[in-house]
Amino acid sequence: MADTEIKVVVEKNGKVKLSLEGVTGTQCLPVTAFLEKELGEVCARQRTGDFYKSRQAVVRNRITISDTAA
Repeated sequence: MADTEIKVVVEKNGKVKLSLEGVTGTQCLPVTAFLEKELGEVCARQRTGDFYKSRQAVVRNRITISDTAA
């Protein structure tokens, strides 16, 4: 699993910008929710290409074959 990095930039006019790396899809929303709540109203949200990527699921299958013809 990749590390998650939140970058916070406070501009001279007081505007705060958050950017997030290491998270794909809608999983970014709960990651930044605590900061958005503390910082105030979200004026705009710009989604990056990572937002539109789906999380890759790891699929593991276990197959058991037994020879009952003895």
